[in-house]
Amino acid sequence: MLSGTRLSIPADFQTEYGSLMYFAQQVEDLGGQPQEIARSVNFDLNDLTTPEKSLSHETYCELLEAAAIATNCAHFGLLLGQRNDISMLGTLGQLALNCSTLGEAAETFIRYFNMVSQGEYFRIESGPNHTFLIRDVFLPEPYFSVQAQDISLYETVNITRSVFAGSWQPSGVYFTHTPKDPQVYHHAFNCPLFFEQEFQGIGFSTQDLNMPLVSSDETSRKELEQQVAQVYKQNKKSLIEQTQQAITLGMITGDCGIHSITNTLAIHSRTLHRKLEKQGTSFTQILEDTRRGFAEYFVTKTSISIFDVSHMLGYKDSTSFSRSYKRWCGLAPSVHRKQTFMLKERLGNRL
Repeated sequence: MLSGTRLSIPADFQTEYGSLMYFAQQVEDLGGQPQEIARSVNFDLNDLTTPEKSLSHETYCELLEAAAIATNCAHFGLLLGQRNDISMLGTLGQLALNCSTLGEAAETFIRYFNMVSQGEYFRIESGPNHTFLIRDVFLPEPYFSVQAQDISLYETVNITRSVFAGSWQPSGVYFTHTPKDPQVYHHAFNCPLFFEQEFQGIGFSTQDLNMPLVSSDETSRKELEQQVAQVYKQNKKSLIEQTQQAITLGMITGDCGIHSITNTLAIHSRTLHRKLEKQGTSFTQILEDTRRGFAEYFVTKTSISIFDVSHMLGYKDSTSFSRSYKRWCGLAPSVHRKQTFMLKERLGNRL
């Protein structure tokens, strides 16, 4: 089943400012005060003039939601997304334009996307007839942003259309929410829209993956990929951080085993074990710590079934998960959830 799971992760996951380059102008066009909105979430609006800088994804979401409230515009993210094009992706956008096919461009975009945003993650699920580009968000519920979802989905559709000079059409765009004014969305996207879905993303024909890009140039692609790869290398996280992120992504795709993780990291399992050991840890320990963090969040902060949580965290069955959880927290997950929810009720949901 397709899913777009919202996960709790460390607050230092970053997003680039590309999507916000026209933020102040959009707010002013709606009669708002961009400086006041930015100050309300402790953000320096002057930083928008420095595209290389980044901010936490939580602040990014808070800024967009604050703007929607201040301007009384429930589709603020959609309007902002309509101002952006592939130029916001810089060199990565140029690299995508010089790929040979849509499928190659999508794979390239996903591979290097963490240079643009690390609060969200795109993946492809492809079948014989239909393919989905799915957006997963690594944020706990309090930071989930409708505005961020809207701007991301519109930008993705708009950028893909621009690559094919407007001739490409998605089979559908999928939202996890229902907008206040659906007609505004239908007019903007001009394609089938589906609201209140279990995932957020874009659907299109699998055959589209083979569509050639008229802007493709192999020489330019190789040069641009070297530039992008160099930036990626400069911003590369430590091996421990990379392993943690790979495990997190593995939980979303349903496989966080050692072979899946080493494939993601493009490293041999023996090499990974050896390097982690030199840093005083192990894959097993990182997996354990990552699972525990997510387990406590899902059990105490959500109503996701214990069975689904165990499956999401890569356990063979809920019994194995419950055994691990009791070792971590001293209580079975079902008991811990019941106690937490009862405490919340007594304290008036202040937890």
